Amino acid sequence: MLDADESLLSDNEMSVDTTVQVVMPQMGDSVAEGTVLEWHKAEGDSIEADETLVEISTDKVDAEVPAPTSGTVVRIFAAEGDTVTVGAVLAEIAPGDGAAAPSNGNGGAPAADAAPSGEAQEIEIVMPQMGESVNEGVVLEWHVEAGGTIAADETIVEISTDKVDAEVPAPASGTVTELLVAAGDTVTVGQVLARMNATGAGPAAPTATGGDSTPAAAPSPGAAPGQLDESGNASPIARRAAAALGVPLDAVAGSGRAGRIVKDDVLAAAENGGRSKNGTAAAAKPAGATLIKGGAAMLARYMDESRSIPTATSFRTLTTTTLDARRKQLKAGGVKVSFTHLIAYAIARAGHDLPVMAHHFAEIDGKPHRVDDGGVNLGLAVDVEKKDGSRTLMVPVIRQADQLSFRGFLDAYNALVEKARTNTLTADDLTGGNVTLTNPGGIGTVASVPRLMTGQGTIVATGSIAYPVGLGAIGELIGAEKVMSMTSTYDHRIIQGAESGRFLQRIEQLLQGESDFYEQVFQDLGVALPALPPPPAPAAQAAATLAAAPAAA
Repeated sequence: MLDADESLLSDNEMSVDTTVQVVMPQMGDSVAEGTVLEWHKAEGDSIEADETLVEISTDKVDAEVPAPTSGTVVRIFAAEGDTVTVGAVLAEIAPGDGAAAPSNGNGGAPAADAAPSGEAQEIEIVMPQMGESVNEGVVLEWHVEAGGTIAADETIVEISTDKVDAEVPAPASGTVTELLVAAGDTVTVGQVLARMNATGAGPAAPTATGGDSTPAAAPSPGAAPGQLDESGNASPIARRAAAALGVPLDAVAGSGRAGRIVKDDVLAAAENGGRSKNGTAAAAKPAGATLIKGGAAMLARYMDESRSIPTATSFRTLTTTTLDARRKQLKAGGVKVSFTHLIAYAIARAGHDLPVMAHHFAEIDGKPHRVDDGGVNLGLAVDVEKKDGSRTLMVPVIRQADQLSFRGFLDAYNALVEKARTNTLTADDLTGGNVTLTNPGGIGTVASVPRLMTGQGTIVATGSIAYPVGLGAIGELIGAEKVMSMTSTYDHRIIQGAESGRFLQRIEQLLQGESDFYEQVFQDLGVALPALPPPPAPAAQAAATLAAAPAAA
């Protein structure tokens, strides 16, 4: 979860009159927005400093946003299911016990230059930042003409980008004095679109989608054309499109975050005679159905996307006698190292020796490309139990893992696993992986073929370490060695079977001690490298001993 620290007080709050504004925090360099999952407080509730106020889900991680101060929640700006951008105001808290006057109602913009009530203050309306990769948009429709009046939070203009259509709200009540661009014009982020004189009037009443904590009553299914359907989880533009086309929102499958219905969903439903995008009539939610959200929802989406990757899989079975002996020696030397630590480091080293396994595929300008990240960014699949008892899979990434000493690798590995188990991973911890390790062998799985997600070249799965099937009871007695199966599933568009086979071969060579693998590990940990114990008794001798055992008895 997001750590509460003193920096939140300076970065995530702004004073407005007697209130403190709580804003959507930056959860990683690659995160521009998130979805409101759940409010832990309602308007009028009291809250303590550092107590969780709201849960936010991004495309990589769920996080809890703590209250920066103790007080009373006086206003909530975003409803559950709403998408909010980094820096947007989520709520206002009146510090202490006193209630505060309502804010300026600008939906997130600070009222730095607000004029006294009754005085006009010129405000510029600019093209907002709608995402990290969005630089421009097209003006769809002005909702007010020059000389017209508008209330705070009322939509002033609609903008369309290559990612999303959005409504730009008025930051205050007042009169629009000038429109600087026309419908159809292309505008860039930060460009001034219009000017208005703010009168300092109070905010407009919250709309059903603008964060009012009391949901609007839903009309009967199948609103008539022109009637605004307030049911379901839909964007304002989608609601107006549904009203114009006579499409009931309860028959539309949402493709947005957290199942949010967007304009394209409504248009597709209209084209299909009121049916959802997949061509089937939307059915009522069955009993027992639970919305998948947050990291679990993103995992489901990634698994769907993985079906577009043509993969193949190589298998290899290797003995683990040397691996087991070296691990026991490290333990005796006072260092806690697991099989997976050593296997993961061998994978990183093997990826350095065969860099093609860390390449990944990308389509750029409609043409296929091979992408080389310049190193092995090793993802670690971690099974995590959430607070509600459900389980999810997190894949934090050790960046440039092949460049680290074993000590540095071990520290990075343990830190990421601890963050995964305490739910404190950030989005940056979960991006950029090009080779992944998953270890279902820890629960007895012999071998598996996991899914390869987009942006990755290879995923390695390790099976259980055990005597070959059928030798479990007598394996040690007859001198058999324990074995482990390992699979390499790879993107066949850029990696070939022979390369994958050599990759597994190289991992085995390292785990058997070639290329001074264990010498380097022990040296990095400051542990003297002892000689290996003698090998198991020869199989023939052990078999003779076994054969003689019944007669002796």
